[in-house]
Amino acid sequence: MRIPATALALALALCGPVQAQAARTPPQVGIPGCPDDVAVRASRELITFESRGDRVRAHLYTPRGAPNGAGIVLLHGGTGFEMNAILFDAHAIQLASRGYRVILPAYFDVARPDQTRRTVNARAWRRAALDAAAQLTERGVPGERVALWGYSRGAGVAVDAATLPDSGVRLVVLAAGGGSVEDGAAELDLSALLLHARRDEAVPVRATRALAEELRAAGATVEVQELAFDGHQYDLPTWCSVFSTTRAFLESRMEATDGPS
Repeated sequence: MRIPATALALALALCGPVQAQAARTPPQVGIPGCPDDVAVRASRELITFESRGDRVRAHLYTPRGAPNGAGIVLLHGGTGFEMNAILFDAHAIQLASRGYRVILPAYFDVARPDQTRRTVNARAWRRAALDAAAQLTERGVPGERVALWGYSRGAGVAVDAATLPDSGVRLVVLAAGGGSVEDGAAELDLSALLLHARRDEAVPVRATRALAEELRAAGATVEVQELAFDGHQYDLPTWCSVFSTTRAFLESRMEATDGPS
C-alpha cells in the first residue's frame, strides 16, 4: 500500500528515524480536519521525565498564546506510544492551540504489556500517569486543573491513577474504557466523563456503564455519553466529536471551579 507523503512525514517527525519502519502503515483516523479546528498556535517537543527510576518519553504540547490554566495528560491505547502519537497529534495540537498544556507520555516505557505481570504493570503505569501530570504542574498548571484523559487501555490507566487515595486528580475523561474501582477509593472528589460507542467489540458498552456506576458509588460525579459510531477504532468524525466533547466537559468544570466573576 502506498502511504501518503504527509502521513509518512508526520510519522518521522513524531517518532524519529528509528521508528520509520513501524510507522509505514499509520492509522488514517488522526489526519487533521475537524470542522471546528482553529489556527495552529502551539509547539510540540519530545521530552523525557523520570518515573520511579525509569525514563519516560513524552510529547509536550505548549500554547504559543496565553495558556488557559488547564492541562491534559493523554494516555494512549494498547497499540502504544508510537502509533497513538500519530493518531492523537493533530488533536493535541488543537488542544494546545486553545490554551491547554498537553502531555502524551509513553507509559509503556516503565513496563511493557505482559499478561503475567498485570498488577505490577498497572501500578507502574498509573505512577507514570501521575508523574506526567506533575510535569504539567511544574509548568504552572494547578493540580486540580490537570485532567487525565485515556483511550481504551489508557482509560484504565487513567481511572487507576485518578482513584488512588491522595492522587490529587479531580478530572478524568475515559473513551472506550472499562475496568473497576479499587477498594479504598470511597468519597472521590472527582468529575468524570465516560464516552462509549453504540457497540464496541473490544470494550463492551456494559463495561463502561458498570465503571460509571462504580465511580458514582465511590462519590464521583459522572457523565456518560454515547458516540454515534459502532466499533472500537474510531473514525475521524468520531475523534473530532470525542475531543469537542472533552473540551466542553473541561470548560464547564473549569467554570464551576472558578465560580462567578
